[in-house]
Amino acid sequence: MRLARRTILTVVVAVLCALLSPAVGRADSGGGLGAVAASSAVAKRPAWQVTNDVPSPGLPAQQRVAPLACDTHAVGNWSYTDQAGVRHNGMNIQVQVRDHLTGALIAGLTNSAGNFDICFGAAQFTQLYITVKAANASWQVQNGTGVYNWSSPIRANPVPGSTVNFGGTTPGDTAGNRAAHAFDVGNDAWLRVPHSGSCWDPKDTVCRQVQIDWPDVRANPQDEYDPTAGIVHLLTPTPDAPMEVMHEIGHALMDDLYNDAFPPTAGCPKPHPPNAASTAVCAWIEGWATFFSLAMYHTSVFLFGNGTSTDFEFPTWGTNGVANGDVTETRVIGALLDLTDLPSTTTEFWDHHTEPLGAVFATLTHHVDNTFASFWSSHGADGFDVSDDALGSLYQNTIDYQYRRPLLDGVGQSPTAPTPVHNFGFNTAVHSWSVVALRPLAPADYDLSVYDDRAQTSFLGYSSLAGQAVDFVAIDSNLRPVGDYYPQVVQYAGAVSYYVEYVAGSQTLQPASSNTFHLDDSQPAAVQDTVLTAGVPVTISLTEASVISTASLFIMGDDPSTPATFVQGRGSAVAQALASPISGGPVSVTFTPTRTGRYGVVVTGDNGGGDYTLTRS
Repeated sequence: MRLARRTILTVVVAVLCALLSPAVGRADSGGGLGAVAASSAVAKRPAWQVTNDVPSPGLPAQQRVAPLACDTHAVGNWSYTDQAGVRHNGMNIQVQVRDHLTGALIAGLTNSAGNFDICFGAAQFTQLYITVKAANASWQVQNGTGVYNWSSPIRANPVPGSTVNFGGTTPGDTAGNRAAHAFDVGNDAWLRVPHSGSCWDPKDTVCRQVQIDWPDVRANPQDEYDPTAGIVHLLTPTPDAPMEVMHEIGHALMDDLYNDAFPPTAGCPKPHPPNAASTAVCAWIEGWATFFSLAMYHTSVFLFGNGTSTDFEFPTWGTNGVANGDVTETRVIGALLDLTDLPSTTTEFWDHHTEPLGAVFATLTHHVDNTFASFWSSHGADGFDVSDDALGSLYQNTIDYQYRRPLLDGVGQSPTAPTPVHNFGFNTAVHSWSVVALRPLAPADYDLSVYDDRAQTSFLGYSSLAGQAVDFVAIDSNLRPVGDYYPQVVQYAGAVSYYVEYVAGSQTLQPASSNTFHLDDSQPAAVQDTVLTAGVPVTISLTEASVISTASLFIMGDDPSTPATFVQGRGSAVAQALASPISGGPVSVTFTPTRTGRYGVVVTGDNGGGDYTLTRS
């Protein structure tokens, strides 16, 4: 039965006193207790992992009985040695002060330095010893059904009021050290998971215990979390790879947060190559577990037991061998990393968002989501940021939930992710002509379209010149209401990037006057308004301070009675003067407008930026 494997546990945060039979206390699954010299200088965790508000996992509820008298102390230190021969202090492991004859027992937990100090009544302990047990109220490590524990030699007749120092204690063999290491991975998770109470799941009033079975001796042993039994199974060497242990704990935590409604795993491949597309459900289950492991160790690099590693911060659009979208585990991992802004070793164009790990954890706590898309919907329903700012973190990892990168007025951008299609968004805010423009970088060729809706189904205009000519679409907000627009840049040829910019007209070119302005290399175009009268000829000239960078001049006009003309591409210009790619120098255009109104004067920096002057005569 499903409920049979869930032991009802009540977490306590203080050192508790209890009474058990001697037979239970002497069970020994992990070998005898060894001894090492006590040392307070041996560090275990970096400071970021230890916080003052993390509650104690407490002791298992079945050990709670009436307190005994307290006049004597048992002190000491617990540690273990990892596969590299490095000693670590063990935190939150249970230490029992026991009597061999009477069965008297008082238990406590080690602190962050692996030390214990347990007060007891000396009169009730004539044959005193301690047992270190790999269990507390929130997790345990077992061999089958027996919890690993290690016991010291017996010490007779403690003196009331004295302190019995058991010194430095440690497992006596390789197996014991591995079991202790697996237990300590559980402690790493406990210290890092966002807590609002004393349970893994802050919704719970009765806490669940993560059960870790090591080594797996089933007919088909493997590293896995069994949601039916509610047990983490580990292969013999796996405790030597803490991140692999933490991955499985991540599965157990999801099952706890989901109240046993673990997503269906049928159809999920075993093994599950993280770079291969599978299903949205599999990618979410496995992606969450690996992200959880990375988050607990505050890194983007996953260390495998075979000595290899993978940096899940690195993959983006065009990364060889990694499938795209939320059906790929690597993409889900990267999106969660970028959402929480874990350390990055790469320059990321699309990701500019950060939120605390607690935000992701909160959504998992209050919703049962079987896919990353469902999680994202729930994340927004919980009031967290799912705007374009946050969607960029997903898009960085090829997960596109209608991301539209914002274009800011006058700020040129150069996308670095080599996807064939990029989508943007901007808002017009002033009643003037404006343009969105792009300049491909040689030898690439990109085309530009503009849509009226976020889903990009309502087409407005396009520009698709060949080569590195500047494409632009102009918008007349003198006639068309201000609002939102959604450009799309499509790669026609070549994989090199481009500059893209939205710019609104900030100047009006008056009759018989000049305006000067500057374009950076990243700014493909500029625009100004000018008021023209039907039938009155006009000459508009463009000069440059330097002939090194060439520029072209375009006059955009529309028909007030035809709204479809309020948005138009470069090819609809009523007049134009193209720069000479050889001589450079000034360009000018003379024409007679057919309508009175405000026209747009567009300048394109075909060969980069520079200082320019527009003159109307």
